[in-house]
Amino acid sequence: MSPLHFLIVALRHMEDAIVSQILRSPGFHNGVRAIHRRVQDYRYGRNPDEPLRPGEATEDPSVGKTGFLTHFIDEIRNQIRGTPSNDVQPPQKTGDDWYEVLKRKADKEKEKE
Repeated sequence: MSPLHFLIVALRHMEDAIVSQILRSPGFHNGVRAIHRRVQDYRYGRNPDEPLRPGEATEDPSVGKTGFLTHFIDEIRNQIRGTPSNDVQPPQKTGDDWYEVLKRKADKEKEKE
């Protein structure tokens, strides 16, 4: 038997151990369950007998489902067109350095004494 054969067998055992560890984890099953539910809802629609999911009763139906990907694509389009987004304003500089703020605070404490 060559050393390459032993390496392949060792890698196969490591792969089996990793897969079995993943399959035992509840997080993996929760993720698969969520993906399956979304696919089924998309294909066949919601089951009216199923109870509401968390946050579903309070969400505003007039507001569309906007997520990160939608905002990201809008930002890329705006950058390609050269039009700036007016949604986010740049942070305002106060002109104060953190050292200056701490120094003034220490001076005020000294004045109180």
